[in-house]
Amino acid sequence: MNPDDATGRDDDWAISGDRCLGALEAVEAGGLRFHQSAVYGYIYLSDGHGQRPNPEVWPETVQRLVADGLLDQDTSEGLYRPGQPLSLTPQGEVALREARTATPRVSAALSRSGAAAISGHGVDPSAVPATSTATKSFRSR
Repeated sequence: MNPDDATGRDDDWAISGDRCLGALEAVEAGGLRFHQSAVYGYIYLSDGHGQRPNPEVWPETVQRLVADGLLDQDTSEGLYRPGQPLSLTPQGEVALREARTATPRVSAALSRSGAAAISGHGVDPSAVPATSTATKSFRSR
């Protein structure tokens, strides 16, 4: 998914952080379904065993991924029972593969550089070990 394509939308919060990757992985694991409460009308998700997905996946995140063409929602099934199954589209498979390969590289680069973590929180200066020239190893060329 290209972040430039989705800027300025009201539901950008639904795919921020690791929510997008988590939802794609939950769908890939299989059994994720959309449901609607018959009594109250709210939308919720369940895994292949009828339980809420663990880790939690937000319905708004999945709806955004369906709208972006990364997930397919089988509307031939009812929303109440058994629920509408979700599957990855070819674009969703590519986005999942790219997110999995990008995440470790970015995390590794940030940890080497001492920069802020992916979550956007700054590094606490007191948590960074102090180094002096006496304890620092030098690289030779």
